Amino acid sequence: MGDPPGRETRPARSARRSSWYGLGKTTTVEKDGVGRFIDDLVYAFADVSLTGLPVLWHVATTATNRYAGVKTAALVAWTTMVVGAAAIRGGWVTPLGTSVPGWVSVTPLLVVFRVFYFGVALAVAAYGGGALAVEFALPLESVTFAATVAALAVGAFPRFAEEYYRVASAYVDAWKARPR
Repeated sequence: MGDPPGRETRPARSARRSSWYGLGKTTTVEKDGVGRFIDDLVYAFADVSLTGLPVLWHVATTATNRYAGVKTAALVAWTTMVVGAAAIRGGWVTPLGTSVPGWVSVTPLLVVFRVFYFGVALAVAAYGGGALAVEFALPLESVTFAATVAALAVGAFPRFAEEYYRVASAYVDAWKARPR
């Protein structure tokens, strides 16, 4: 049985991961739980970080340095999203709103969606958490807010991505089939 459109379920159902052993050579190996989690963590870090880079760059270059503020909330949200994505990809956590395990596949349509989705989630967590810390002097609540927003966003991402992919790919198919 193949993966449903827009989803990558193999890593969630298997202990096998790709491994690189130098000089451009790769192979697939069986990994223990720790090895799988590290592999999934690296994958999730790249996925969340690269697509969230515009917002992370904006936060890094415009927010002021404070003990608790926008940068702290962004760091907490970013870390929460990476760990959450790794847990979903590895099958340790089931995504919200869907029974399909695993993470979202990488396709051109879904990369565009990732940039928008992760950007909005990081911005809401960072600036919302920063507002709690700076405007209302609630540093603990700031971090809690950022972590909660990020956890909910990454948990719901596979379900939203499924719907987006279904609608967007139907639109692309209809556009390709149009009479010329």
